[in-house]
Amino acid sequence: MIPSRLLDYHRTEAARAREIYVAGLISAQAGKDWRDSHTVARKQVAAALRATAYLRDIVGGLQVSGSHLMVLRHLMAPPISQDQFALLCSDYPKRAEVTGRSVPIDAAHSVAATFYAGRDRTITRWLDGNRTPTMTQVRNLMRAIVPLLSVQNTATVRRGRMSVEQEGAIVTLLTSRGWTKQSSRLISEPGEVQFQHFLHKVRFATDTRPQEVDIACGLQRSVVLAMECKVTNDETNSVKRVNDVLKKSAAWQKHWGNFVRTAALLQGVIAFKDVERLLDAQVEVFWSHDLKHFEDWLTAQGC
Repeated sequence: MIPSRLLDYHRTEAARAREIYVAGLISAQAGKDWRDSHTVARKQVAAALRATAYLRDIVGGLQVSGSHLMVLRHLMAPPISQDQFALLCSDYPKRAEVTGRSVPIDAAHSVAATFYAGRDRTITRWLDGNRTPTMTQVRNLMRAIVPLLSVQNTATVRRGRMSVEQEGAIVTLLTSRGWTKQSSRLISEPGEVQFQHFLHKVRFATDTRPQEVDIACGLQRSVVLAMECKVTNDETNSVKRVNDVLKKSAAWQKHWGNFVRTAALLQGVIAFKDVERLLDAQVEVFWSHDLKHFEDWLTAQGC
């Protein structure tokens, strides 16, 4: 049973994390995140147009990179989500859009057929005659979809920036306490992470595929603290992030037993019920805005 004092602490810190995140939504940094997102969106559209010969060779472009699928979805009338596109096109390779991997030619043909059937004909008018677009047509297309992509990218850009800062804060803290950074490699045996050493972005063996951990900390008796750093934009997003931690924790526990302890460093908007799920699964929970709590925990472990 989780002590009520610990539950009260995490309930308070979850509320504090939300307050900090909300305050940042209208900060100077938020404005920079938006501008950076706009720049990313312009590059995404320009890359997709080049790769697909201005949308006249969708198949060829997708064989270069599945990442162009994101732009194609936003050129539909109306723009549609990944799940909606999958309903229209059963061969839609969602994973290729995320990873940027090449799309198999049969799937690329299916995607192209779906795109041409549902494209926004107003902003892709040159395709009606299989012509090269004019500069005006390209600018109009950019004006139409770059803002749409920017909205979607902003959350990703913000989360990415905060994740880098979050992981960097842990690395700085450990270094300041005299810990040593080890070279990252696949960890497959107990004792490979030395006491008071840490690794950044390292893979841990499981019974199936290795799972990457953000920060691995060497504790006493060859035990490793596998820390996952999670930034969430909203309570719906927090479910996904917490599920990811729980999935990895279960895989590590099955393979390593007591040699691996899982931790989650949280930041942003996290529903307290999701924090409770972590605690119920015996995952150590820490907060980016209260690293003193993590320091105290390390001291209690004799580190």
